[in-house]
Amino acid sequence: MKKIALFLSVVAIGLLFAGCVNIEVTPKENLNGERISLTGAPIAHLNAQNWGIYLFSLPLFTGSTDSVGSISVLKDTVNVKSMIPVITAKSKELKASQTLDLASQYSVSGFIFFTRTIKLSANAVQ
Repeated sequence: MKKIALFLSVVAIGLLFAGCVNIEVTPKENLNGERISLTGAPIAHLNAQNWGIYLFSLPLFTGSTDSVGSISVLKDTVNVKSMIPVITAKSKELKASQTLDLASQYSVSGFIFFTRTIKLSANAVQ
């Protein structure tokens, strides 16, 4: 009985603090006239973030890269390979012809239960 209660508690905490994909767009009007790329006219600067909860290396709850704002269960989406389509889709949505200067930052913290975070930034240009 105690094992079931512990498992349900972990699931409840996991759902409460589950991963999420977030994309922030800084339009060219807020770039103070800075050229964010050597080529093309700037449209926006994009910043995407995803994080999740892992048990050792097993993904429990992560942000869904298929449906931004949703949760994925037992699917490893906290990596560059999963996040590039998210940031390039947002760039295309803004009518950009190119997504340039892609940079990423990855971090892990925890002991048995880990949180992983990945952040990507890029410039959308015309």
